[in-house]
Amino acid sequence: MGLKFHFFPAVFHDETLHSVLSRYARLCGVRSCAAVFDGAQSAKCFSQNVAFPCRLAELVEALPCDTGLSLAAVIKRHTQLPYYEPFLTPQQVDDANILMAGNGKGLMLRLGLIASRLEFASRVRFCFDCVQQDMACVGAAYWHRVHQLPGVLICPHHGTPLRFLDYRWLSRNSRRMHLPDDEDVQSHSIPLDIPQNLQSALHEIAHRSMQVLEIDVPPLCPDAIRSVFLDGATTLEMASDTGRLHLGRLARHMSAFFEVLPSSGEYSILSKSSAYIPAAWVVKLLRKPRGTHHPLKFILLACALKVDMERILRQNGPITESLNRTANTETPGGRAANGSPTDRSSTNEYMSEASETIWRLALSGADAKTMASVTRNSVTCVYRMIRAISDGPDRWKEARLSKQLGDRRNRFEGDYRARLAHECRDYVWLHRNDRQWLSERTQEPGKAHRPRGQQADRFKDLDLNLANEVVQCAEMLRALPGKPVRISRTKIGRELHVLSRFEKQLNKLPHCAAALAAECETLDAFHRRRLSWAEWKLKLDGKPITQSALYRTACLRKFQI
Repeated sequence: MGLKFHFFPAVFHDETLHSVLSRYARLCGVRSCAAVFDGAQSAKCFSQNVAFPCRLAELVEALPCDTGLSLAAVIKRHTQLPYYEPFLTPQQVDDANILMAGNGKGLMLRLGLIASRLEFASRVRFCFDCVQQDMACVGAAYWHRVHQLPGVLICPHHGTPLRFLDYRWLSRNSRRMHLPDDEDVQSHSIPLDIPQNLQSALHEIAHRSMQVLEIDVPPLCPDAIRSVFLDGATTLEMASDTGRLHLGRLARHMSAFFEVLPSSGEYSILSKSSAYIPAAWVVKLLRKPRGTHHPLKFILLACALKVDMERILRQNGPITESLNRTANTETPGGRAANGSPTDRSSTNEYMSEASETIWRLALSGADAKTMASVTRNSVTCVYRMIRAISDGPDRWKEARLSKQLGDRRNRFEGDYRARLAHECRDYVWLHRNDRQWLSERTQEPGKAHRPRGQQADRFKDLDLNLANEVVQCAEMLRALPGKPVRISRTKIGRELHVLSRFEKQLNKLPHCAAALAAECETLDAFHRRRLSWAEWKLKLDGKPITQSALYRTACLRKFQI
């Protein structure tokens, strides 16, 4: 025989599903789960006092028609999923609704709570004043969802410390249906001993938690939340205008913030940090958020940075729209061609001026070091700002590839005028990545591809150009800082990428051969230059000049001289 309710009590505001079913059990005159639900196997899944009950589809199907409770209404009004929903992804919310309607297998893992120590630190709690008020107003005491939220130790309605059930007694009676006014519950409840100086901060946290629970918003954009937090950190001078965190100041501020909070339960887990670096979860939320985080972390950080929760919970639409608009209206090709700065009306209003400069340089194909040098930021900060933009890394990659492609094409065309295609320095890269353009370009003959009757003129032009390049290369090698490098035909050929020409065609290049003979130094001349440098180096370092010191500094051996 399937599960069927012949009547069902009216539900109250902010009541947990376990509380509604417990009142139903009291009206039936029984307490055990098996007796109330006729041994239905699914009852143990939706009747326990947990944050995410499951098998809710079977429960809703068994309810009387006049209750007006749909599956969505049960999840939205009588479970804790609305508390987590703003900080989950849309896919996670959809999966949670499906799993709560079904058997719930893998639900905690899907929401990222399976490894969260905050959930294990939570207890079943109630407010004595709320019990009295509920009995006077609606005629029955019931469990409030807001009292069961992690970190809520003060009643947001009355500002009084909550009472929590002894977990040892609760674990032995987890299958029974309880209400806050039961004698067993009252006798096994323990009042929270919270000093008066801590109650103000805890009351604010409870009020913010209730805001998150009761407000109906879709999943928020992580970049939007981060922008609001960064604004708060910047106002408190814990972050620069470019979004770079001052970790020392932030660590001291967070330590002072946790001093007015209890040192047990959830707060003992989140308050762990060093003297100079804040807790890892704080840095993650203020930098690029990866994955999902527990709502209590967002609430605590908002309290610490004096950010209004209403501002966080109501900022999703405009920021998401702004990011999407920027991604759709600005392409790497268009920016590279126009070179004009981004119109502020089409950029994310939460990006700082430095972020806009970095993004403008990124779309022009600049590398990370160049952007860091121009904006006076670290390379890490550059990467972080680009990752904070929707599709930023992919679009930056396309822009860099476009710039590299243009640079290599221009360089190849310059080399191709005087050299064969396979001798040009960018031939191999273009052959791999831009073969069609390379094939079309090499069909047009350059100076190096004239008929054989004009080969003499080609070598004459090439000879003069190479002779000048040899002289310039030799001067460059002599001017190199540090230990002298021997100027030889091989070294110059490798620097100019013409070593094979020196080996095979030097007899056709008289000016080039003369330049090489004049600029290349003998082994003895090189050793003398190296020893002169070693003597200068020893004098500069203030060390004694001895024969062994000279040879050692010059990296020479006696038999080489």
